Amino acid sequence: MKKGKKVEAIARNINLKKNIMKNYLKNLIAVTAVVIFAVGALFAQTEEANQVKEQTKNQVATAAKEQNKNQVATAVQEQSKNQNRHRVNEQQQAMVQEMRQNAKILRDEFKETLTEEQLAILENTELSMKERMEALKETLTEEQLELLDCSLEGIKEQRREMRGEMAQQQRNEHRNQVKTSTGEGGNRKGKGNGNVF
Repeated sequence: MKKGKKVEAIARNINLKKNIMKNYLKNLIAVTAVVIFAVGALFAQTEEANQVKEQTKNQVATAAKEQNKNQVATAVQEQSKNQNRHRVNEQQQAMVQEMRQNAKILRDEFKETLTEEQLAILENTELSMKERMEALKETLTEEQLELLDCSLEGIKEQRREMRGEMAQQQRNEHRNQVKTSTGEGGNRKGKGNGNVF
């Protein structure tokens, strides 16, 4: 009998261990399923968040490109308007040309009255323009001074008329055109800016 009770006890013990193992396995499978579900949900949320993040990034980049494109287009239009508005028109260009021709004629007339010594003073590039003018003025006769004053006054009058015709921005544009066409300071070989006579 003792043997039968031992076998029965061992069988019960085995059944008990089997039941414990079944319950443990069921719990392990349930926990594993929960973990897999949680990881899957987390992965899905992360993937969705990455997609939203990428979509937002693309939208911001597209918006920035569009804004930049619009700003560039607007700036080009404004620049074009300003250039057209401030350009010297043909009538004003003709006035400038006439003014230059008249100034040249007056300069040439004045230079014809100068002696060889006075011309030598004007052509002396070792002196600055201011020094040449001061030295020349000391040698001028009354007639030459009157002619010089008359010439300068005529040039000034033409400039005043021209300024009345041109807006400030147009004058600036014209000066820039003259600078770029003759180079910085012009091509006058040390003879000043040409506005003296």
